[in-house]
Amino acid sequence: MSAAPTRPPISQALVGGALVCATAVLCFRSGGFFHDPRTGMAIAAWVGVAVVAVLPAGPSLVPPAQVGRVALAGLLALAAWTALSLLWAPLLGSAREDALRLALYAAVLPLSVFAFRGRALVRALEVALAGLAAVVVGYGLLGDLGAIDVKASAGSDGRLDQPLTYWNAMGALAAFGLVLCVRIAADRTRPSTLRLASGIAAVPTAGALYLTYSRGALAAAALGLVVLALVIPEARPAWERAGHRWRVAAGWGAALAIAAALVFVAADRAAPPHRGATAERLADLGSNRADYWRVAARAFADAPPIGVGTAGFRVEWLRERDVREGASDAHSLYLETAAELGLVGLLALAAFVAATAVSAVRLTRRDPALVAGPCAALAMLAVHAGIDWDWELPALALPALMLAGAVIGDDRS
Repeated sequence: MSAAPTRPPISQALVGGALVCATAVLCFRSGGFFHDPRTGMAIAAWVGVAVVAVLPAGPSLVPPAQVGRVALAGLLALAAWTALSLLWAPLLGSAREDALRLALYAAVLPLSVFAFRGRALVRALEVALAGLAAVVVGYGLLGDLGAIDVKASAGSDGRLDQPLTYWNAMGALAAFGLVLCVRIAADRTRPSTLRLASGIAAVPTAGALYLTYSRGALAAAALGLVVLALVIPEARPAWERAGHRWRVAAGWGAALAIAAALVFVAADRAAPPHRGATAERLADLGSNRADYWRVAARAFADAPPIGVGTAGFRVEWLRERDVREGASDAHSLYLETAAELGLVGLLALAAFVAATAVSAVRLTRRDPALVAGPCAALAMLAVHAGIDWDWELPALALPALMLAGAVIGDDRS
């Protein structure tokens, strides 16, 4: 009998390249926040899932390890429960938008499991996403300098917000790119020209991060860099000389510092807003996040099993708010999921996040050189998603899902 046919590696590269290119397109379409670009991509992604599923051989859409399957099942369950919540959601049009966005995410994760399975493909993904982030923030910087014609969004007040149209999202993307650029520059197994290019790209990326004046993004970037320092093999000799206790102390110290920074981000209105882009924004306690989170927590308490329905937070906010500011999102993936989708949605999200984290930890023990960058980037995005509405922007969510797919797809233990 002849050997079973195998799918050529080019199929994985084509799918992976399509995912990165789709993300790039969304970055320059307001981050994919609006209906048209992401709906077409959701349809195309599910067509891709169907095509890959019927091919006779090669990597699967399903992770090899049980914990990876839990992560995939968690996201699929979250997408299905979001769609089902249309039955009790108060705003049907907005709820449909949420369901379509989750449909896109639910297709991208298994495609990423397929596309980025294998050491070479994971390393290529790390470079591709770092390059994408550098290009996007570079575009924003050129617009900020007046080198190209870019119109700032209403309300940006001088903060770097293009092309994603939201300064905190630009800050998160810059932090993401910075972490990956630093990792590639420190990776001794990479070509020297690539390491040099990554080190150079880290400079404007860090500048863009600062010019967003986003405290949450700065805190997330700090967390990502600390995680990177703790897990990269290049730092192991230094930690061994310092001793295990110093490593533990550094980890806990960093965690406490990041927690303090996040509390600062969430601080309620304690100062009037500043006008004009200055570094004083970083010391301004003005924020309504505590109000958003209070309303989301109350909505969850009112309907803990199933929530108020997807996109229902905006209705709860109009009814319960103490300030005049409008808000469509709770500025926290975790609290908004609890409010809108209840315990069922929260458990599905927890399964996805926790199982991905378990796979990441297991891979750092087996091959830290491979996954140090993805793990650090995922850690900072997971934290930032807890203090802002990253989940509503596919330009931020898709890179996280690609890295998550690579992690759970390569965890075979």
